[in-house]
Amino acid sequence: MVVFGFLISALYPSLSKMTAFSQYWEQFPKNLKNLFGGSNVNILTPEGFLTLEYYQMILIIILAAFTLGFTASCIVKARENGTLELILAHPIERWKYTLTSSVSLATALAGLSLLAVATIMAASPVFDMGISFAGQLKLLVILWFMMLALGSISLFASAAFNSTGQVYGLGIGILIASYLINYLGNNWSAFKFIDRAFLYHYYAPYSAMTESGFPWASLLYYALVSVAFTTLAVIVLQRRDISV
Repeated sequence: MVVFGFLISALYPSLSKMTAFSQYWEQFPKNLKNLFGGSNVNILTPEGFLTLEYYQMILIIILAAFTLGFTASCIVKARENGTLELILAHPIERWKYTLTSSVSLATALAGLSLLAVATIMAASPVFDMGISFAGQLKLLVILWFMMLALGSISLFASAAFNSTGQVYGLGIGILIASYLINYLGNNWSAFKFIDRAFLYHYYAPYSAMTESGFPWASLLYYALVSVAFTTLAVIVLQRRDISV
């Protein structure tokens, strides 16, 4: 993630001088622009470049892969190999184990999110990007909260399902569906209402980096999703037969 962040940043000085590239981007239909981060994105600015090349999709995929792997290993994989039964025999109460797993995930995601954003901030003066610290801080918080929401959903899946494949399938499916529905919602009003129920509607890296104010509505949505699905994970594991 550090290497990739520096490589992406290193490309910006050359691209920012390519007016032909900006003209090429402007010729894209609005519908197609929305697929890559929004028609309002100015690709010649560092915020626009990072949105299209890193924050909108690539970084989410990296963090989502870690999140799904972590949550799958916490419960369903530990159940498959018998580790979970041994841990809970110590004894450790199931609800404590679930909450500990959730806190561990939150801590790990905070570290990874901070590493990703700090890399860009460190690269900014090197490649004369002039990125706003406040904008990156807002992006960091909203990125972390989004991953926490996805993590709580996949933790619930790990408690409820019988295989790691099902956990990965649900997590990937939700992420893809959320991205596509957000794209449809940005282009057709019929999808705007349903878009509000999905993760990507509340994740707007370009706006977070360029607009004043704090995305409180996004944080509230992600917090509610995280609390709700973590609670469901606690309830499901509490009632589940964990014997293989």
